[in-house]
Amino acid sequence: MKKFLIILLSVAFLLSLQLTPLFAGGTMERIEKSGKIRVGFREGSIPFAYMDPKVGKHVGFSVDMAKLLAANLSKRFGKKIVIQPFTVTPKTRIPMVVNGTIDVEMGSTTYTQKREEIADFSLIFFFSETTFLVAKDSGIKTITDLNGKVVGAARGTTNLQAVREKVAAGVFKPKDIVVTETHPQGMLALKTGKIDAYSTDRSLLEGLRMKDKNPEKWMTVDFAIAYEPYAYIVRENDSDFRDFVNNTILWAIKTGEFFKLYEKWMGPKGPVPIKMSKAYKNYLNMIVYPIKEGWWKKK
Repeated sequence: MKKFLIILLSVAFLLSLQLTPLFAGGTMERIEKSGKIRVGFREGSIPFAYMDPKVGKHVGFSVDMAKLLAANLSKRFGKKIVIQPFTVTPKTRIPMVVNGTIDVEMGSTTYTQKREEIADFSLIFFFSETTFLVAKDSGIKTITDLNGKVVGAARGTTNLQAVREKVAAGVFKPKDIVVTETHPQGMLALKTGKIDAYSTDRSLLEGLRMKDKNPEKWMTVDFAIAYEPYAYIVRENDSDFRDFVNNTILWAIKTGEFFKLYEKWMGPKGPVPIKMSKAYKNYLNMIVYPIKEGWWKKK
């Protein structure tokens, strides 16, 4: 548990250095003029951002966080700022931010120093780990049980990178590694027997499992092969907008709105119950600095 908190605080410290404005960007100006914020959402990252066929639109924890962001931007500019949603994949999410197609990606993206070389990130808002979803009767309980099995992971994810690194290090030796484009495709490959285990973040695997018609048929294994700190993606050299995203996260934590959304999506009655650990609560409480009333106003 101490190691978990140390890792969280270390990454948070790196990201907190970004709170100091370095360059002025144009995202805030564009949002004010257009009245829209362009947000990238995943289609299968349950419970953070996914398409709900019942309502025909993106829903999830990060989608609701985007609504809070839009509401605070509306206060900032004194007019309604609406969300223009875009569907992104693990492969397209960073390029779409970098090339200006979207202003921010809000889903379940893991912060890494390598990714930060080409894009910027918000403060960390969640913490998960890379593991595997398997059939309950598969007999897979430890990492060595994956020897000779076919495992899958999505293209452009830290999960795929973690799997390949463990294989290269000789931790386990799968028969093959199948690369999918999305998590729903990975779940389909698992259900149809094309792979024996699918790898992504534990929280997302639970989402895939709970969404299946027979959730009791699947299980997420107990072991993990990597840690996954989540953050939102923004463009580099755009400190005004990045700071506004960060302040919205901090404001949500301080006011309790963050915890309401957590309860809605990951509480006991949510689509994917994920108990909030004591270490995670401590992390959230420690990253909040005093935010004055009216922080969203123009300087």
